[in-house]
Amino acid sequence: MFNIFKKKPVKTPAQKIDDIIDILERGGVIRGTQIPVQASAPRGPHQVSASDHLYFAVRSVAADGRQHVMQYAFVDDRGNVALSAFVRSASPATLFGGAASEDISVDPMDEGEFAVLATKLCRGATLVAFHRVLQTGLLPVGAANAASGVECVWRRFQAVARRKGMRLSRHEPLALNDCLQKLGMPVLETDDAAMRALAIRNLWRRLDGIE
Repeated sequence: MFNIFKKKPVKTPAQKIDDIIDILERGGVIRGTQIPVQASAPRGPHQVSASDHLYFAVRSVAADGRQHVMQYAFVDDRGNVALSAFVRSASPATLFGGAASEDISVDPMDEGEFAVLATKLCRGATLVAFHRVLQTGLLPVGAANAASGVECVWRRFQAVARRKGMRLSRHEPLALNDCLQKLGMPVLETDDAAMRALAIRNLWRRLDGIE
């Protein structure tokens, strides 16, 4: 008796990474955790967004004495969420007792797996964050180094506000919602990193029309 059902060839980790990048290029979103580890970042030019900009946000979701979970989100110029992922890393501080600060409905990715995706996604892109130094410092080193540069929408807003005569408080920190509100834009009502990255993109593009 002949077996007419052929088994699909097993893909290497590199081939699986290429499949994931193909999904991202078509506007898909990767939220799963079953992503293979690749020892070194792929080489060669790559850019997902319509222009060279990728707007990103990073937030701390949960932490205890064993692990620290971060949410990373990247949005392209077309407003597509190119990548949104919860990532597990070793806790940077030893905490005694206590539980995670937020329940997570998905199993977070390993930081090594995420670093491979982030590095390929950021290669050649100009990253845009609300606080350039702080946010970039939370990215995997390979992803930050692969980017062509990083812009700060916080500094850009302040420069535009001064030129346009907007009154800014010198005694209170300028948050993202403050910037949105002063330009008559909807404020964020969630801490989700993907929504924050979208708001950063919208703010940056609004500033394009003001300058």
